[in-house]
Amino acid sequence: MKKRLIILISSIVVIFAFFSISFFYGATNLQRIFLAVSLIALTFLSVYIFFGVGKLVTSLIYGMILALMLALLPDYDLPLIFIGTFVFALNPLYEFEKNIDKNLPEEKSIIDYLRGSYNAYYQYRKEIKEYYHLPQVRKVYTKPNYLRLRQGITIVLSMLAVFLLIREVNNLINLLKSFDIHLFFASTYSVITILAITVMLYKKGFQSAFNLLAVSVFPPLAYSMFLIRPLYLGLILGFLSVISGAAMAVYQYFAYRSRIVYEYYHYYDHEKQVEVYANALFEPYVYDEAFNLSTTFKLSIDLNEFNKAFQNIVVFADFKKFFITAYTYKKNDLTIYTDFHYSDYQNIDKFKKLLEETFNETVIIKVIEDNEKTFYEQNFFHKDDYIVARTVYLARMLKKFEIKSNVVISFMVYFQDLSKLISLSKNYSVIRIPEYDLDGVITARIDMKVSNVDYIIESKVRELLLDLLIYHGKYIRVSVLY
Repeated sequence: MKKRLIILISSIVVIFAFFSISFFYGATNLQRIFLAVSLIALTFLSVYIFFGVGKLVTSLIYGMILALMLALLPDYDLPLIFIGTFVFALNPLYEFEKNIDKNLPEEKSIIDYLRGSYNAYYQYRKEIKEYYHLPQVRKVYTKPNYLRLRQGITIVLSMLAVFLLIREVNNLINLLKSFDIHLFFASTYSVITILAITVMLYKKGFQSAFNLLAVSVFPPLAYSMFLIRPLYLGLILGFLSVISGAAMAVYQYFAYRSRIVYEYYHYYDHEKQVEVYANALFEPYVYDEAFNLSTTFKLSIDLNEFNKAFQNIVVFADFKKFFITAYTYKKNDLTIYTDFHYSDYQNIDKFKKLLEETFNETVIIKVIEDNEKTFYEQNFFHKDDYIVARTVYLARMLKKFEIKSNVVISFMVYFQDLSKLISLSKNYSVIRIPEYDLDGVITARIDMKVSNVDYIIESKVRELLLDLLIYHGKYIRVSVLY
């Protein structure tokens, strides 16, 4: 990963230095050459950084073949560009690309490297964003016409972006043709914008693509306004466009950051006699060692009043990069459970202050340096009520995608006594997983096929948990399949 980072930084510095020198001190032809070289270099550099060596090799093959054909057949540049666009889109060397990636050691993502010890939270943020867009995802699975429309527009925009990119590079290479620096930047901006909107449409849906489009129209609009004559009118309209664009960008940024959700398992903890709203997306990060400041915030408040302000609390947590792992409620006593990064003691005080200012109530905090990562496990993760709630939640998610068949509840468990596992296997479908075995620990998977009905699932899960207790088995995690 350090290699990729060094290549990225050094390449950008070199390209920017040569580009600056040629732009301010070079002749027109020299400017054209460096513009073309910079655009090509940045394109292939981006391919390598974000997609890896396999995609870089296939892209270089396509690019060299296309460049050779354009040089040999200049009179057929437009048809060749169309053909090249289709080749890039269809990627006939996909299997070759996969083979290269398979035989090269996998490297850590450059983005993960830059995030450092906060990487777990950024992964979590990605998940809460995806759950915000879940209604759009459901349409992909439940409405075939919506899926076809979205795929069709994505393909058209992708091919348009590739076509414009190849066309512009070809114009720059042919120095005998007319060249306009303003048209070049307009074309480059169009390519970048179309690519960004295409990616947004593919990943998030139409609404997110429109949000990005609302911001991206302002730079060319402002540029056009500055060209209006008389000069004073162009300046007024141009600065108004700049201010409007900046306001729209700020609004969209904060709107984007607020488009998150707190997915939860809602259940009643019979042991503590409290209502629990446990974070449904936190489970993969329970054992992340960087977020070891397990902190509780207790206050007296009505649950409805708390829920009215809860979205603002979730947004605050996202800005400060800490986990709200759960909250519990019992007779106006509310407790918020959180995990903070080991270096973020100051954010604990800031969150306490936010709660006190929002609800005008005294907040009692308790901080535990949970280096062994057992606090959440003991309070939620391995409690029977939590396990039942998680299983029912996952089964309901399948219903939302109109998957109405029976479900398979799959438990990962471990035993320290093989005879106990053998005894349990007489009542359940048990599969050994030796690759996860440790010294004195035997890992297995228990599968149960049941109807996707809440009370049936709850009954079966509680029955299995009781049998695990009897046979001294330990729960690891549960999944629901179909």
